[in-house]
Amino acid sequence: MLRQRFYATLSPHYLQGELQSLYHWCVQEIHGWSRAEVYSRNEEEVPEPAQGTWESVMARLAEFVPIQYIFNKAPFFDFELYVDENVLIPRPETEELVQLLLDENDGKELGVLDIGTGSGCIPIAIKKARQNWNVSGCDISEGALNVARKNSDLLKLDVDFYHADASNMGELKGVDIIISNPPYIPVDRKETLEQNVLEHEPHLALFSPESDPFYFFRVITQLAEKSDVKSVYFETHATEMDDLLAALRPLWPGSIRLAKDIGGKERFVVLNIEESKSKDPKDVR
Repeated sequence: MLRQRFYATLSPHYLQGELQSLYHWCVQEIHGWSRAEVYSRNEEEVPEPAQGTWESVMARLAEFVPIQYIFNKAPFFDFELYVDENVLIPRPETEELVQLLLDENDGKELGVLDIGTGSGCIPIAIKKARQNWNVSGCDISEGALNVARKNSDLLKLDVDFYHADASNMGELKGVDIIISNPPYIPVDRKETLEQNVLEHEPHLALFSPESDPFYFFRVITQLAEKSDVKSVYFETHATEMDDLLAALRPLWPGSIRLAKDIGGKERFVVLNIEESKSKDPKDVR
């Protein structure tokens, strides 16, 4: 039957919990079944018109293609994004980064730039929550920018996306806050990544140049300092944080602090010229 065949085909490649999640996602996308219907229709044979779709989906899953790329969909906050292999799949930690920025900045009009925007998930979520802000995103990848623009059009949100190389940007105008989840994985550590990430997500958005995990953090901090930006919000790999902070301290004239993710890891770095509004900041300067 449908469920048995799915599990038999893919159990060599995925854990039980992953298979259950993937199966539910597939039946919802292919048949439009609700979660409740999944349980009541597990024993059904695959309808003839859908058999080819199931074969294609299972073949791609067996090659570790992320299911978000197969169906070109990824959830983020309370909306859905179009994604393909030009962009990273948005992660829950990035939602936390956006929420941190929103929590620490009130509704007064601000200019926010997301550097390395990918799918556009960060500036789109910010614009959705703060429609009076001037929100933009830039990326070196034209393929990523096409995806970001498609998402802003689909969600009918006015976000400006433009091409830029973070390592060679001129002084910014009208930007109060920079936010970024930059590439930070050294190339010599690529073997630490899961197969579906390494083989299918864009390396341009994953790996830092010259095996230097702090390269873009330094570049963006220097850009923020010369552009009189008030705050910078970084997402990191939550490792080697002391070394990262040591690299940024000489470049930033204000405070630098860490913020934890929901799992308790110090994953986010916040640079401020003005005093942070966080009730319990860890100021590392």
